[in-house]
Amino acid sequence: MASSNHDNWWKSVPCHFVWNLETNVTWDVGSILNNLDSKLETLRESEWTDSACDLLLFRGYLEVSKFDGVQSDPKRADEFFQEAEKEAMEITNDQERKACIIVAAANRLWILETLIADEIATSKRRKELLCVLERNWKDCSDEALQNEVQAYIHTIAAFALSKLGPNKYEESKSRYKRAIESVGTGSVKSSWYHTLGLMTSRQARSLGVTNGPYQGADEEIRYYERALEIDPANPSARLDLAYVLARDQTHVDRADELMRDVPDTTCENIIKKARIYRRMKDNESALRVLKKGEELQNPRSELFYQFALNYKDLAKNRRNTREYMELELKYLDKCLQLEPMHSQALLDKAFYFNRQHMYDQADELYRFVIREFPSPIDRVNSLYKYAGFLSFTNNKRMNEDAAKAYEDAVDIAISIVSNGGGAGNGGDWVQRGLLPKSKEQLTKYYQGSANGSVKLRELNEKLSKIGC
Repeated sequence: MASSNHDNWWKSVPCHFVWNLETNVTWDVGSILNNLDSKLETLRESEWTDSACDLLLFRGYLEVSKFDGVQSDPKRADEFFQEAEKEAMEITNDQERKACIIVAAANRLWILETLIADEIATSKRRKELLCVLERNWKDCSDEALQNEVQAYIHTIAAFALSKLGPNKYEESKSRYKRAIESVGTGSVKSSWYHTLGLMTSRQARSLGVTNGPYQGADEEIRYYERALEIDPANPSARLDLAYVLARDQTHVDRADELMRDVPDTTCENIIKKARIYRRMKDNESALRVLKKGEELQNPRSELFYQFALNYKDLAKNRRNTREYMELELKYLDKCLQLEPMHSQALLDKAFYFNRQHMYDQADELYRFVIREFPSPIDRVNSLYKYAGFLSFTNNKRMNEDAAKAYEDAVDIAISIVSNGGGAGNGGDWVQRGLLPKSKEQLTKYYQGSANGSVKLRELNEKLSKIGC
């Protein structure tokens, strides 16, 4: 529908359509949609840290985005945006409410202008939405209030960026920092600093960094502590800080203290506590708290996955290995019943088959994950684990198939790190994780194969470009 030039000011209003979200994304849209839908389905039953407006706004945008595999559905997208507007009416902070309404209205206008051609059907709605934007965005003359609205808009953008994979984490962090800079210290929310800590953590862990110390841990701790200065009772910040501290034996007492006052009343809290206890190598305490989650009305798939991880640990360290392995499989299956495409649970089930010498089932499951999870992160992890499986079943010797899996994993990983993904732009992962281990295995293989010296030189040249 054609519009006069003086009407087009709204196109500069910040919203999902102007944030360039589709570029350099490392996760596939199917996984993102599953995650969002899972949260929206249990929004009224679970204490999610994500806001309903953030979830609905991003979910609506995905219906009309340019991500691969998306079939545009403007009507459904508009329904999500309208639901976000309704949720905004429940927000008590005036500027936060305005920010949600502004982004929702701007998103709806983009749909009307670019995806719906019926002028008669849309002209009235268009005028209504322009009035909403004029009232909430254009007509605000108080600079301090404008800055606060802009800060909340930054956090809406940061939320969307945080869901798009490691290559977007630094941009997400930048948005939260801009939000903090936009307002006075009295208006900064505890959750903003907490999320900055989470983004720092995810950068480090996105590509398989070990549980040991990593570059950026001190930064992550500072963000959580700042969040707790603003709101000492913030349960997520307390538990996430405890998880970082539990890595170091000298801080275990403080980690335990941080956990103590957080109630075991939500699945989120219970899962986080179990992860902390497991990091402390206290599987019995982890299982004890997880059993409380099992009694909740709607336990999440991740709860059952944490059960499986703890039973897997016990199977390694106790005499009654068979009993614990059976429990591990039981809870992997319970996880997959709720979330059939839980990639880590599928890979762990494949490894379970491997340990049980059920090699055909393991091979089939590894291939399934490699085939069905197209995102670069999932492919790297599944190829790397599949390569290890192929070597193991070949009397612990590398063969051509295993080498090919390692090579594919390395090529994808280098691409991700080169584009800014992974821990601190790949630093920790390059030093500790999958790349040096893959390099070690391929080096051994190339040293005993025809043309191995050429391939080894090519591998070292590729890895040297990212400092590995």
